[in-house]
Amino acid sequence: MFELTDDSEFVTRCLTSPAVWRMGSDDSAIGINPGLFFARKNNSDIWLKAGEYGVFIGRPINCISLDVHVALLPSARGGAVDISKDAIKWIFKNTQYMHMTASIPEYNRLAIKLAGKSGMEFIGMNKGSFMKNGKLHNQYLFGIQKEDVCHQ
Repeated sequence: MFELTDDSEFVTRCLTSPAVWRMGSDDSAIGINPGLFFARKNNSDIWLKAGEYGVFIGRPINCISLDVHVALLPSARGGAVDISKDAIKWIFKNTQYMHMTASIPEYNRLAIKLAGKSGMEFIGMNKGSFMKNGKLHNQYLFGIQKEDVCHQ
């Protein structure tokens, strides 16, 4: 089900899905037409395709830590927790990363719930660090370690 991908069209489709775009974009996307947006992969990024359910985007923080962004399509409803748990396991088993974090704007209650149910722990808050519709929002920081998932 999971595979590393360079498929920009699929990643773009996931990121510009109305539910994902609405909840995940900040004010830097004001004036950008989602229909004209195209995802570009940085050399060090990981794009993990979860079948046709969506994509997990990992941006390295350092050689063992990965900042993860999740873009699941509506087809993942009802299975998002299991898909996310399995994606976390896949990343830990198939890459060098030993720690993952996710920063989630406080208003994105579904993403906060998904992070917790996927095994991530709340580890802190970054106050006033996300601008949406001209308003500053806090971001909740969640994290998970390989040893908590893969019981080595």
